[in-house]
Amino acid sequence: MLKKKIDKTQMYLDVAKLHINSIKDGFLPSLGVKFLALLYRCIDEADFSTLIVKYRGAELIGFVSGTFGTSSLYKLMLAHPIELTRALFMIIFNFKKIKKIIQIHNHITGKKRRKYPQAELLTICVHPDYRRKGIANELYKKLSNFFNSKSIFEFVIVVGQSLKANSFYINQGAKLKDTIQVHSKQNSNIFIQKI
Repeated sequence: MLKKKIDKTQMYLDVAKLHINSIKDGFLPSLGVKFLALLYRCIDEADFSTLIVKYRGAELIGFVSGTFGTSSLYKLMLAHPIELTRALFMIIFNFKKIKKIIQIHNHITGKKRRKYPQAELLTICVHPDYRRKGIANELYKKLSNFFNSKSIFEFVIVVGQSLKANSFYINQGAKLKDTIQVHSKQNSNIFIQKI
């Protein structure tokens, strides 16, 4: 049976919407669907990152993204100035969001982050109706295989300390190495996953 080819533009929108619906309290969802769709387009198109999606029919049920060049990823977004401007237009005058964007940049380029592997799991999301069915495990393994195919044998996961995802990463064998503040007054755990 032939699989229907997924329209890339629709796929990036599907991924952005699932991200927003799955990580409601995160900062990136507050930047909107257009920003996230552009971000995931850049992740998918770059040769130093990957976007792995899982559909059931026409419904996106999960995805994972990872990179071994985070700062290069944001530079790649600048190569799409019109789309980036449209995506960020509504927040140009929102000082709190601009400050958080600067905090993310400082995290990516900061001394504490540089002492860990560059490879990083960026996002993993599974549709609520499909959780606890092994989909997250499958996506995580596919991301590990992607890194392994690039001769990368460990990667970083940065996750908010209060999130349930911490136990998922521990169950995958990731080791807690440190804590960091990406945004002020919000602690995140740094895990290292060996492949």
